[in-house]
Amino acid sequence: MRALRRTRTIRPTWRAFTALLIGVLAVFLAYGLGRREYLVAACFAFLLPVLGILFARFRRPKLEVTRLFSPPVVAVGGVVQVTLRVANTGATPSTPLIWEEALPWFEASEPRELGAVGVGRRHARTLTYDLHPPRRGLYAVGPFVAEHEDPFGFATSTVAVGSPDRLVVVPAVSTLGDGGPSLADGEGEAHLVQRRVLGSDDDLTTREYRIGDALRRVHWRASAKHGELMVRQEEHRSHPDARILVDTRRRGYPDAESDTGMSWSADWSSEAFEWVVRMTGSLGLHLEQAGFRVAIEETARPQIEAIGDRWEGRRAEGFLTSLAGVALLDRTVDELAALAAPDGAGPVFAVLGDPEDATVDWIVRRRQRGEAGYAFLVRPRLAVLERLRDAGWTCVAAEEWDDPADAWRAAAREGVTGGPR
Repeated sequence: MRALRRTRTIRPTWRAFTALLIGVLAVFLAYGLGRREYLVAACFAFLLPVLGILFARFRRPKLEVTRLFSPPVVAVGGVVQVTLRVANTGATPSTPLIWEEALPWFEASEPRELGAVGVGRRHARTLTYDLHPPRRGLYAVGPFVAEHEDPFGFATSTVAVGSPDRLVVVPAVSTLGDGGPSLADGEGEAHLVQRRVLGSDDDLTTREYRIGDALRRVHWRASAKHGELMVRQEEHRSHPDARILVDTRRRGYPDAESDTGMSWSADWSSEAFEWVVRMTGSLGLHLEQAGFRVAIEETARPQIEAIGDRWEGRRAEGFLTSLAGVALLDRTVDELAALAAPDGAGPVFAVLGDPEDATVDWIVRRRQRGEAGYAFLVRPRLAVLERLRDAGWTCVAAEEWDDPADAWRAAAREGVTGGPR
């Protein structure tokens, strides 16, 4: 229905137009044949549609609708069940209804029938249907639209009931799993082991034994190599940090175009940016599960919520929900350059489309000496890849349809450079 979002409409049916046509024909016959009884028939033919329209106008159902989503937050490709509780707040039972919901995307369905609804909330009817969100975003579902006819079928009245409710559709994240850059989680701490061009892993992650070191930390292979006891060297931080840099500037996505307006959150649409959001979600959850406290930095106004410490309770829920509404924004080069210097140490991950030179400059500055840096880009220019690799970043170029898990494994195959000297 094109009139789903209109508050109320009344339309004559084909039966009403037929009655009017019969009335006009009866008038011509009455004057043409001199038969006055045809005028009486014409009056009835004209009167019935008018009565039907008045009935549909003044006997509109007075309904109250409550809408619930299960689950309240759904991922792209998932199924959400919508439960409607329809109560009649009028003085008389309603006539049988045909109902439908206004949806922000096209989903094939037949109009559904609802029998008469008794008066009062204890006679409320419960309705259910399924939705299949095609894209992440914050969507308005509703209002509930009911259509009823007068008893003779001469007019239909359509009424929109209630206001829309917000459905949160988060990106479909991938499980990154094993095979990516080495992450280790132990004793409440997380570490990223960075493979380097020079030196072995034993040399980089061990030190000589000291009195008081636990024997369980002895590295036997390194001890045999050096001829003395060596122990695993660990950086003791109660809250190990990782940072994800996300390019949310519209100018970093050449495929960006004006959005259809279905979602409350997006003004611009970009398939490359959708991949960036999926990769950000997958990467954030993976790091959180490995024990990292994940901070998010954006090239535009902050929109994505960080993943806090495990003791904070909320964990990744706020992070995923914020990804549902993240959108491409505009930010000038001067505003980008004026952002504060990076805070904290730890591995840095950049998730980008095809960034501008100013964005590349900003990304390069966010990685400090000795930090591991990984950049995941969608269809980048060769010059961008070369600039980041020269600055010590491991770069993975991806396509919009690639699985983030494949990009994660590709980062391990690329290895890690030694970074700035």
